[in-house]
Order: sequence, then C-alpha cells, then structure tokens
Amino acid sequence: MNKRTRIALLTPLLAGSLAAGPAAAWAAAPAEAPVAAPAAACFVEAAADPAKAVVSGDGFKKGKVFLDQTDGAGGGNATVGEDGKFTSGEVAAGKYRAFQEGGANVTCLGGQQAQDAVNQRFINSERTRGTKEGFTEGKALAQSGVCDAKPQPKVRELQGLNPNAEGAQKAKEAYTTAYDTAFNAALKRYCTD
Repeated sequence: MNKRTRIALLTPLLAGSLAAGPAAAWAAAPAEAPVAAPAAACFVEAAADPAKAVVSGDGFKKGKVFLDQTDGAGGGNATVGEDGKFTSGEVAAGKYRAFQEGGANVTCLGGQQAQDAVNQRFINSERTRGTKEGFTEGKALAQSGVCDAKPQPKVRELQGLNPNAEGAQKAKEAYTTAYDTAFNAALKRYCTD
C-alpha cells in the first residue's frame, strides 16, 4: 500500500476518533461517582502501664499493617480485618506511624489530636449512616403505603478508641439530623397522592 492510500484511509478514521473522543469519554463516564474509601488513620492510646501504648487504626486494606515507632526503637505489627480496622497489642509508649506494603502510610495521632480526629471521624460516619438508614427505611415504609411514619433512628454500639462526651453528642445530633432529613425525603419522594 502506498503512502497516499494510507493517508487517505487513515485521515477519516483519525478525524472520527477525535470528534467522538470527548463524546465517547463523556458517554462512558459513570452516572454516579464511586464512594471513596475512608482515608487511613491511626491513633496511639495510653495503656494502663504508662510505658506502654495501644495503636489502633481504620481505613486500611485487609492484611498486615506494620507499626514503626518514630521516637524510639519500638515497633510491631497488627492484622487488619475485613472492616479495615486494626488494634495492636501493647507496644512501647511513643509516637508511631502505620504502613502497609503498597498501601497506606500514615502518622499516628496521639493525645488531644487523636481525640479530635476520632470525634470528627465519628461525627462524619454517623452523618453518613443516618442518611443511608433514614432514606432506606423511609423508602421501604413509603413503598408499603405507610406514609405517616415518624423517623426512628437507631443507637450505635461503640468499639475501639471512642469519641469523648462532646464528640459523641455531636455525632448523635449529626446522625439524628441526617436520618430525619433522609427519612422525610424518602417519604416525600415515594408517597405520592
């Protein structure tokens, strides 16, 4: 095949692919963006023995997480469960980072920083939980014909490093507000007269 014939055949193909490129990319884009996994975080809590600490974290991939004491020679590892969480046994008190091969690598927070981060993560997770549960339950009731139902949020059991009283109260308020809003939105959407 000579050079002119190749150019004549390829030019319409190139022009067509350039014209369809952005449209094809737009058409292939998902209608709803995937939900991002929570960012990995880790926390250092003092143990009963002041020379010891417990390191916990969440947002990691299932498998092994390594703990490196950044202000000493301590270290260790822990197993991350299906839920992305881990808790170490007692390790030497100090500052730590948690990392996974080919995965997360985060500096562990301690003291008030850890408490503030735990509080905020709990508030955010409760808001998300309230929205999902409220809408799901409101939709189910509306579709079964119960359009005068009142929202009834659930109580959550806490595990691991817990929010302090202020954080727990704010999380409860965030959950209840999100649940009520989503529940009522579902009733409004699915209860049509």
